[in-house]
Amino acid sequence: MYSEEKLKEAIETYNKIASVYAKYTEDKLIQFQLARFESMLPGKKILDVGCGSGRDTLYFQEDGFDSIGIDLAEKMVEEAKKRAPDSKFKKMDFRKMAFKDSSFGGVWSVNSLVHTPREQIIPTLKEFHRVLSDKGIVYISVKRGEGEKEEFDEKYDNKSRTFVYFEMKEMQDYLEQAGFKIISAECNDVWVEIFAEKI
Repeated sequence: MYSEEKLKEAIETYNKIASVYAKYTEDKLIQFQLARFESMLPGKKILDVGCGSGRDTLYFQEDGFDSIGIDLAEKMVEEAKKRAPDSKFKKMDFRKMAFKDSSFGGVWSVNSLVHTPREQIIPTLKEFHRVLSDKGIVYISVKRGEGEKEEFDEKYDNKSRTFVYFEMKEMQDYLEQAGFKIISAECNDVWVEIFAEKI
C-alpha cells in the first residue's frame, strides 16, 4: 500500500530533479483542457495544486486570472518562482491548505494526486471542495491503471517515484463522495481526465 513514506520519497526525488523536470515539462501545455477550464469558472481566482514548474499557473496569469500555485517540493517552488517571477507560489500540502473556505473559482490538479495515498484521496478532494466557491470547478488528471508502481525515468536521472494509479469510475466515485457533480470524464490508455463542479 502506498504510504506517507513513499510520498516523502517522491518529494525528495522532485527536489533532486526540479531543474531538469521543469525544463522537460515547460512546453507540455494541455491547451484544450486549460481553455475549457477557464471558460467554465465562476470567478477569476485559480488554485494550481501540485504546480511543479509553475507552467500552468503562469498560463492562467497571462490569460488574466488571479492564479496561485502550491507544491510540497521546495525546489520545485523555487523553479516556478524563477520561471514565473510575477506569479504567486507557496510551498504547501494540498491535503490541508492554509486558505479560507470558498477562496477560489477553480482548482487545477494535473497529475498531482498520483503521489497521494489512496485512503487520503477523498479527504483531499473534500479539501479541494472546501476552498472552492459555489459552483466552483475542479479539473483532475491522474494516471490510469490499478494499484501502485515504482518507476524510474532516464530523463530524470533514473530517480525513483512511486505512482498511484486510478480507473475512471473509481475517481468519479471519489469526487462524488467528496461533494462534486461530474461534468465530463474521459480516459485513454494512459490518463484519466475529469471536470467536476462543487455542489
